[in-house]
Amino acid sequence: MTPDQLPASQPGPPSALTAWPVADLDLDTQIERLELRLVAREAWLRSTAGSLGQRAQLAVTPKPWVLPVVGAGVVLWLGWRWWHRRDPARQVSVVIPANVAGRPVDGLADLPWAGLTAVGWPLLPVAWRERVSPAAAATVASTVLSIGRRLLRRRVG
Repeated sequence: MTPDQLPASQPGPPSALTAWPVADLDLDTQIERLELRLVAREAWLRSTAGSLGQRAQLAVTPKPWVLPVVGAGVVLWLGWRWWHRRDPARQVSVVIPANVAGRPVDGLADLPWAGLTAVGWPLLPVAWRERVSPAAAATVASTVLSIGRRLLRRRVG
């Protein structure tokens, strides 16, 4: 369905929906005119909803140019990836010094202390939590622990 085949939707209600002066009419005539206005308004709403459905159908219908454009984009992307591919990783030999290899591993040093401050955060006094943000507490904890670890490290050798 092309846009030329769509019914023209009216921008507003038809002229039958305009208000009539009712001051000098009897009650039966007023009721009849109101019913006619309601019937005209309902017909206008039906036609507007129908054209809206047809326009939505036209909007979601795939265009004939979309598939070739997407295919060309995929081919260009694959070509770019192939052209800029990296060489396979070379085997690298790593020599670990003897003093590092023989060092005992401290189990407490491997814990993520800055992340563990989030566990203890609710346990802090309310006055501290109001003045210090969790990010600042994590920063202070990681700084203090790294300095303490350096000061209290056992000397190997």
